[in-house]
Amino acid sequence: MDERKQAALWVMEKLEQAGFAAYLVGGCVRDELMGRQPQDYDVATEARPEQVQAIFPRTAPTGLQHGTVTVVHNDLPIEVTTFRIEGEYADRRRPSQVAFVSSLKLDLARRDFTVNAMAKDRHGELIDYFSGMADLEAKVIRAVGDPMERFQEDALRMLRAARFVAQFGFSLDADARQAIVHLKQECRFLSVERVVSEMEKMWKATAPSAGLEILADTGLFAHLPPFCQWADGRQLAIEGLERFDWVRDRIVRWSYLLSLCKTDMDGLAARLDQLKLATRDKEAISVCMQLGLTWQRQTDEEWKRRLYRFGLDALQRAGQLAHLLELRRPEDPDETKLEAWWQAMPVKHTRELAVSGTDLIRQTGRQAGPWVGRTLAYLAEQAALQRIPNEREALLKEGCQFGAKYTQ
Repeated sequence: MDERKQAALWVMEKLEQAGFAAYLVGGCVRDELMGRQPQDYDVATEARPEQVQAIFPRTAPTGLQHGTVTVVHNDLPIEVTTFRIEGEYADRRRPSQVAFVSSLKLDLARRDFTVNAMAKDRHGELIDYFSGMADLEAKVIRAVGDPMERFQEDALRMLRAARFVAQFGFSLDADARQAIVHLKQECRFLSVERVVSEMEKMWKATAPSAGLEILADTGLFAHLPPFCQWADGRQLAIEGLERFDWVRDRIVRWSYLLSLCKTDMDGLAARLDQLKLATRDKEAISVCMQLGLTWQRQTDEEWKRRLYRFGLDALQRAGQLAHLLELRRPEDPDETKLEAWWQAMPVKHTRELAVSGTDLIRQTGRQAGPWVGRTLAYLAEQAALQRIPNEREALLKEGCQFGAKYTQ
């Protein structure tokens, strides 16, 4: 048994021994029923937060105002939340107030979708008040109760619905889809970070096109930050969305989405900043689009030059993007060819050269300066392209001639 589940069951046992009902709830129940490994195990209980803190020696008050205490057992954190009902959602994301209750059914009734509104007791018995198991078997994402109410409570649920469709290969209930059409403008108030987090989860799906189709067909995409700010690129057309399923790399998927949003290289940096992606991701997407959007027939040497300058991963990603954009020709090198060229490349970095900067300084008798780095970069590229051998004497001779062009 998974050690995290063991920890959760131990927590539930201790709560029951203290006289409080406790259940596994939410995504962990859904995932187990689907034969998937849960990422986390969450416990719901009738015990109040202060009672949970009194029962367990190691706790952290991670969300007392919403009834959540993290219990630590064998160095594993388990979130324990008191049964609750929720008041108004002032910010369209979180309830302004909660009220603790003693009913598991009331607690499950506040959740987003039926497949997430099931519970299990410590012995594995399923509690399913809202036909979540039937919807799992039918592969349907359906709101608990009225989808208009659920989405008005928390606008992010509309995007989560699309993400679950992509993630699980399910369909979306017709009433939920219609509710998104009516309430999509509420998503303008979501944070970029939450939107991007859901998109990242969608990119992990084998076939994200099903979720993206919902975003396009309902018009929800045009109301998601930061896409809603892109006057010339916020409308996502359904045509071409199936191509997201052709690749698995999240950098290529981001690049293709940006391309569909009519992003050119002049405006790319600003849009990447608006997405608030990590610097490393922004750089990778920028290179992917730079190479992919300019993909065209090259000589073998030019392909190899790009390969040396940007690396195998970057060029393979660019090739995938070019394929999605119908810019790649049958005669262009495929990923296997690019990898063969890469493996055959005698030098991939200046540190692999048979000479160093110190060797160049000694050979020329010159002072150290920018010329050394420029010369080493030139020599490495020439050796990579096999224009000169990666041998000390040949490199020193070529390096002296090239370095003489620079005064510093």
